[in-house]
Amino acid sequence: MTVNITPLHDRVLVRRLEEKETAKGGIIIPDTAKEKPQEGEVMAVGAGKMEKGRRVPLDVKVGDRHPLRQIHRK
Repeated sequence: MTVNITPLHDRVLVRRLEEKETAKGGIIIPDTAKEKPQEGEVMAVGAGKMEKGRRVPLDVKVGDRHPLRQIHRK
């Protein structure tokens, strides 16, 4: 089942990229010890931000890979 999602305005939909299951030495790392992936792929992009009556398009496009920022919550 495919769902088409179009973000509004200057929003972007990003999918986390999965990391490899094994390390360079061939050691398999269990899921509980893994960190979340630090990189994501852009899946959908909004039309852009409205600024002074004009729409400013975003610099990213579908398929781009970008680092994800970490949000630390208390």
